[in-house]
Amino acid sequence: WTAEHTIVTDASKESVWKAWADVENWKKWDEGVEWCRMDGVFQTGTTYTLKPKGGPEAKAVITDCQPLKRFADLTSLPLAKMEFAHELKEEQDGLHVTHRITITGLLGFFFVQVIGKDTARDFPKTIASLIRVARTDYK
Repeated sequence: WTAEHTIVTDASKESVWKAWADVENWKKWDEGVEWCRMDGVFQTGTTYTLKPKGGPEAKAVITDCQPLKRFADLTSLPLAKMEFAHELKEEQDGLHVTHRITITGLLGFFFVQVIGKDTARDFPKTIASLIRVARTDYK
């Protein structure tokens, strides 16, 4: 199961990237995050722990980090995996900011219902908030 959303903006890719890389402040732009702690620098292989509002702590690993282009992270769930991809693409009409969630595995159907659908439904609001914060806090 996969869902994604893209917003086109005139914000700079540098400011959006800085907001993404500042993991401990994701709560500024993602209302679903209570807190987040990074276990190192923002790069491939680094882990972090995230506490969603109303949910248990989850540990994730950054599986792909290409500065100013994309990063992806993976969370192992019971009999399922959840991957988030975050991408920046400069096009003629502006910067395309995309968030994508993919859930796989035997219990994937369950996690789509309890995590995936709400997360995907919030993507437009979350990305718009990310862009606002990027413009004001990460110029």
